[in-house]
Amino acid sequence: MKKVLALLVFSAAMGVSTPSQAAQDKTVEVLARPDFAPHMQAARQQRLAAEDASAELMQQLAKVKSFSAIYQQRVYDIQQQLLQEGTGTLALEQQARFRFESQTPEPSLLVSDGKTLWFYNELLEQVSIYDAQSEVGQTPFALLTSTDQALWQQYQVTKQAQSFFIHPLSADNPVQQLMLTFSDNKLIEMQVIDINQQQSVYVFTEIKLNSVLASRLFSFTITSNLEVDDQRQP
Repeated sequence: MKKVLALLVFSAAMGVSTPSQAAQDKTVEVLARPDFAPHMQAARQQRLAAEDASAELMQQLAKVKSFSAIYQQRVYDIQQQLLQEGTGTLALEQQARFRFESQTPEPSLLVSDGKTLWFYNELLEQVSIYDAQSEVGQTPFALLTSTDQALWQQYQVTKQAQSFFIHPLSADNPVQQLMLTFSDNKLIEMQVIDINQQQSVYVFTEIKLNSVLASRLFSFTITSNLEVDDQRQP
């Protein structure tokens, strides 16, 4: 699953797109990323002493019954050099239902109905199937749809201004830091740092909060032309 998430969130560039000016205008000031090299160790010690903000984040997420938006993505390496840009759409709905659809630099789809998770690579005509419950802690988008206290006990949450910083307690989690920035109860920016210290920044526009989303958004139909890799346990 780690390989799948890496392909999805940090897919190799097949073409570069430039974010629109409107999206850039809506970008909030980017806060310092305390876990980004070369200051990881000092930042970790500071974070361990910080006040826990998990209860406040749970209250914020409880207000998000559904969420949909267009995203602009930028991916940076450990030296903060821009690797690629991309676009796509995101739809979320409690509980653990989400659809993350990349349009550029290459088409791909990660979708979950809360029980089953599908990763579809359009160019390769392949679909991988996973048990959604076992993968929820490895998938940032699933975390956004959950207020399960048992799940969130696996993470430390701190807050700076309007941004929440989420760190897994497990060192081998493929997502090493997740930053969520809210404005008027809307998620306007998300930053992900992976286990290799690559950083992906998502800026959301055309946001719709708590609107009715079609059930078909959170399902996937496997057609006969697709190669299927079923990773679920029998």
